[in-house]
Amino acid sequence: MNDRMEATGLCGSTIYSPFGGKKLFALALKEYRRVTTENIAMISRPGDVRTSLRRLRLSIVADELSLREGFGCFAANSSLEVSGRDPELSALVAQPFERLEAGLLRPLKRGQKAGKIPADKDCRMLARYIVAVIQGIRVVSKGLLETSCQPYLESIVEAAIKSL
Repeated sequence: MNDRMEATGLCGSTIYSPFGGKKLFALALKEYRRVTTENIAMISRPGDVRTSLRRLRLSIVADELSLREGFGCFAANSSLEVSGRDPELSALVAQPFERLEAGLLRPLKRGQKAGKIPADKDCRMLARYIVAVIQGIRVVSKGLLETSCQPYLESIVEAAIKSL
């Protein structure tokens, strides 16, 4: 959008206005459900929950490494830019995080039943923690030097797995 504003000399509201302004952004957030759905599918496969969680987080790291020249995660960026300013949009921005949290509960509970996650752990709390780690990876990756980014992010993944 910044490129369009710079190229046309128009401000954001002028560009958004013909498309319904906030409605266009809301539609884009709803379309972004696909990414969350893919992540939930990745962790819902049968197998060891820790392996699934490691796979998911390493996939996020790979995304961030491939997007270093791009814009990054739409949900994370929207959360940083929009949340708190508009209740309707804030609710939409929260949806990908809520969906991922709900999607994490099933494999975490499955892992608890299999003895891979301690029985005294609160699976909802763990799901929220994992969502926060994923979003932290997405945000922190933007400020790291390219040469140190991958090992740094992978160390976060391993620390989060060990914390379970």
